Amino acid sequence: MLDRKYYINTETLRYERVKLTRKQLFRYLGLFSFGLITLAILMRFGFERFYPTPREIIYQQENNNLRSEYASLNLELLEVESQLTDLRNRDDRFYRAILSLDPIPSSIRTLGIGGAERGQRLKNLRNPGMVRIVSNRIDNITNKVRLQNNSLSVVLDEALDKQEFLACKPSINPISPADPTWLTSTYGYRNDPFTGKRTAHHGIDLAGPIGLDIHSTGAGTVIRARMNRYGYGKEVVVDHGFGYTSTYAHLDDILVEKGQKLKRGEIVGTLGSTGRSTGPHLHYEIRKDGRAVNPFYFFYENLTSEEYTLLASRASFPKGSYQPVAMSQK
Repeated sequence: MLDRKYYINTETLRYERVKLTRKQLFRYLGLFSFGLITLAILMRFGFERFYPTPREIIYQQENNNLRSEYASLNLELLEVESQLTDLRNRDDRFYRAILSLDPIPSSIRTLGIGGAERGQRLKNLRNPGMVRIVSNRIDNITNKVRLQNNSLSVVLDEALDKQEFLACKPSINPISPADPTWLTSTYGYRNDPFTGKRTAHHGIDLAGPIGLDIHSTGAGTVIRARMNRYGYGKEVVVDHGFGYTSTYAHLDDILVEKGQKLKRGEIVGTLGSTGRSTGPHLHYEIRKDGRAVNPFYFFYENLTSEEYTLLASRASFPKGSYQPVAMSQK
């Protein structure tokens, strides 16, 4: 309540109340109203801070649900990206390698997509940060999928054109992964085990117990199956066409004949130690146009023991009954 003010009337010598002017009255009323409004606002903000409204509770629940969905979506995107990376690696290192295709440059694989329209939509959002992150990742995945799809189309077309070549080209280990073997000599120069001199070794040596099955590493025709007088002992040489031949030396038994047609995985003999040999092992050799090449470059189809056994069992099926075996890179 406003304080009452008095003054002394000199004529009547009495105290009389001071009357407020209209301007003063409005001033006091304005200050009083402002105080009430300020108090109301402070009370409302204080109440809302500690006691959210029902609408705010709903919004908060929806926000929590969106964050949970975002976390789940993030995990799914990570899984998709991991699978795409694995597919890209197999494409470059396996599919394209076996078809003699160049890998896709990283500069092309990392190209981004998206445009002004998407950016404008995100700009209009109140808080576009989280949405922009997801949107960019989806753009990146979309780009990778499109590129990988185009790459696999090229690989498929090339594979169809080279179907016969792929069937004939040496591209598996001559001994099943399930059999106990170990590498004793690699391709290149080495010290000769008999003379000690440094000489060229034109293949690889895989040691193991006598009698292990030796498999043809590609389809072809046997052009030699006999005892070699120059140190290879019992050997089998397969002509795969396209300039490729494979040699299997120091065999214990030869199980094919000259002129015989072979499928990839068919048994040509057993591991032995005939000829110029210090112990049971297979000397495996590949030549391209008469020149020795490193056999490790042709181990594209690293089969599991189950896949290798299945391939070998199908190699002797009658013509027309053979079905492709699913390959995997391990």
